[in-house]
Amino acid sequence: MPKLCWVNAGIACFALLLVGIGSGITAADAQSSTSPVQLIPRIKEDRNQQQQASRRISLVVQVTDAAGKPLSGLKANDFTVLDNRKPQTIPAFREVDGQAFKADLHVMVVLDAVNDGGSGIGHLKKDFGKYLSEGKGPLPFPLSLVYISDAGAAESKPTTDRGVIAGQLAQLARNSHSSNCDDRFSSIEGSRISQQPGGAIGSRANDHASCVNARLVQSIEALRSILGEQQNVAGRGILVWAGPGWPMVADYGAGPGPEQPRGNYRDVLVELATNLRVAQLTLDAVSWEDFEHPKNSRQPIVTTDASVPSTPDQLAEESMALPALARLSGGQAFSRIKNFSDAFATLVADADRFYVLSFDSLPSKAPDEFRSIEVKVNRPDVTVRTSTGYYAQP
Repeated sequence: MPKLCWVNAGIACFALLLVGIGSGITAADAQSSTSPVQLIPRIKEDRNQQQQASRRISLVVQVTDAAGKPLSGLKANDFTVLDNRKPQTIPAFREVDGQAFKADLHVMVVLDAVNDGGSGIGHLKKDFGKYLSEGKGPLPFPLSLVYISDAGAAESKPTTDRGVIAGQLAQLARNSHSSNCDDRFSSIEGSRISQQPGGAIGSRANDHASCVNARLVQSIEALRSILGEQQNVAGRGILVWAGPGWPMVADYGAGPGPEQPRGNYRDVLVELATNLRVAQLTLDAVSWEDFEHPKNSRQPIVTTDASVPSTPDQLAEESMALPALARLSGGQAFSRIKNFSDAFATLVADADRFYVLSFDSLPSKAPDEFRSIEVKVNRPDVTVRTSTGYYAQP
């Protein structure tokens, strides 16, 4: 049964059926000739011991040539890792052949009914159905669907069966619905982000702000839930978020007056970025339209006083937008796509061949100190893509 878990909130996980489709997925799984893939859990004590014993930062690095094809045969001395522009020693390095590695790869596709409603899911069903029907036999990697709605996040069992996935998509397209903004969300229990709109400028504006704030909370809590579950799963993961992403509101979490702090964007950003890295997940973003972006960072929708971002929370707001967070994780962001299956094939091609390398981070002077990462390869006309930064600790 799919589970929803509020990460870092101290609340126990509880069972959650997919809205309107739980029985459909179960039946489809039961009819499948291919049993669902069981992902191997990692023991929590082992993970904690590994993190405490070393400050090692591991990176998944994609290197492509001028034609966009993966470049193979590189050695550790072909790479230069810059941590805050300072060259680092590479104590661990390996090249991964995706054909042999795909048993340890898992892919998740997020269907975002909170911010995209049913239209995006309809697009995805049509386009992704083409991708599923093009090949024969099982998929080369286990895939699961994560349905995000105002009821939370629910994930289907990972499977390589193309028919099961197609059936799940059909059920989702028939039963999906967008979030109901007429519901009032004064708070979400267990969330570290408080939800308190600022000064009133009219009931309509406040209603709109409450709706936008609710969508943001629901989206972030859903991502937290996914990352919390994936920290206990071995192997590399690719998370494809289908939809424009969550809205960003300048006064989210602020109090009733302009003197109150802007919000705790930075705390949440540190948490998400760190958990993406620890969970070995690459986040990719795909949208049929433009992505949501922090357009209100200089023009708040709740208060009348506009401000220029200057605090860490204000600056972090821009990095928390879906496409920015994807690039921070080393993923890609495609907007205004015409066919999801084409974009999806490009994204999962990252698993065909890649490099994993590490360096040891020095203690920071203060908690959550952001450090940029740059990886260079001593070959002409190559493109290198990896995580663009991390948050160091004392």
